[in-house]
Amino acid sequence: MSNLRSDLYSAFYYTDPAPIVEFLQWLAVSYNVSNPPRILDIGCGPGRMLPEFAKLGWETTGMEPDPDYLFQATEVAESWENVTVQPGGFGDIEAEEKFDIIAAINGPFYYLLKLEDRIDALQRMFQALKPGGIMFLAMANFLWILKNFKPQIKRTTTVNGKKIQLVVNHSIDFHNSIFIAEDIFSNDIEEETFNIFNDNPEEVVDIVEVSKFAIIQPSELLYFVQKTGFKNIQTYNSYKARKSEKLTSSHMMLSAQKPI
Repeated sequence: MSNLRSDLYSAFYYTDPAPIVEFLQWLAVSYNVSNPPRILDIGCGPGRMLPEFAKLGWETTGMEPDPDYLFQATEVAESWENVTVQPGGFGDIEAEEKFDIIAAINGPFYYLLKLEDRIDALQRMFQALKPGGIMFLAMANFLWILKNFKPQIKRTTTVNGKKIQLVVNHSIDFHNSIFIAEDIFSNDIEEETFNIFNDNPEEVVDIVEVSKFAIIQPSELLYFVQKTGFKNIQTYNSYKARKSEKLTSSHMMLSAQKPI
């Protein structure tokens, strides 16, 4: 069984998992992490990465606070003996020295709008990692995005055999350092309507989701990661990287290790 929000998310925001898996495999080797590792995919969404880790023989746990995505991820986990899923986000991590890798892929960390929540999340991840374990964060580099700001983006794809349009309106709350994205999924394209959102094929229906993201500066993130106690901090611009790089692109990726 699927649900519409999860289907829409996957249709517009799905990316090939292979480069992510290859990068994390390289990361685990470069940090000399136990093999096979026990990984926590925090903010796992509908669970697209869970089978990829399971195929490697990694003991995999997914955490997701959104009920719709959690439902989908739970269904994914049922097909794998080495995958478990539980509700919750960063503030619900209570494990101690349990994981070899904690990965926050596709930006769940920047949903933490308050600095104190980001600090708490780093501390919880540090606590949940085994000595020598690694944390990996992947998110947008909003300084780059602000420099190349686009107030609106339009995309079209097919969901359940029907053409759907996504219009994303961007705005900024400068006072609170928050980037706002309004996603409008519409079944009204070029005056055609499709029976996908409800039972009335003649009715134009929009699904609107508003997301707020913390505009996190790289220097701020590096400071608090180090202050939490992490060592061997590295930064990357993409999953193609195989060494630490200065952050210069639309992506901000960081790995760090809990001391042994």
